[in-house]
Amino acid sequence: MALKFLYITTDPFVNNSTEFVRILAIWYYPSPPSYSGYAFNGELLDPTGTTAAIFSSVNTTISTEATAYPFAIANSFHGPQIIIIPPGWTFRNFGHALAIQGSLEEVLMVH
Repeated sequence: MALKFLYITTDPFVNNSTEFVRILAIWYYPSPPSYSGYAFNGELLDPTGTTAAIFSSVNTTISTEATAYPFAIANSFHGPQIIIIPPGWTFRNFGHALAIQGSLEEVLMVH
């Protein structure tokens, strides 16, 4: 079976195939600088809709006292770098993504 290249623009993305999908890159259009709160980029859900993993998150707050800027990034977290979506699983909150699709062995071989 040959690997397929995917450009995913539908968020959430449901893997309705019998193959595995490996995300190579995601990009998310962030909120304006006045945003204050919790945001994450990339959430993997199992077939029941339960969150299995969150891949990147940022907690932003408005902080004019601590910096000369109108906002500051307070906390950040980066999760696993390898994102594989099994058949029947969902990936959401990512914006757009570049991915490959194939057997588990094939998608794991890509560096």
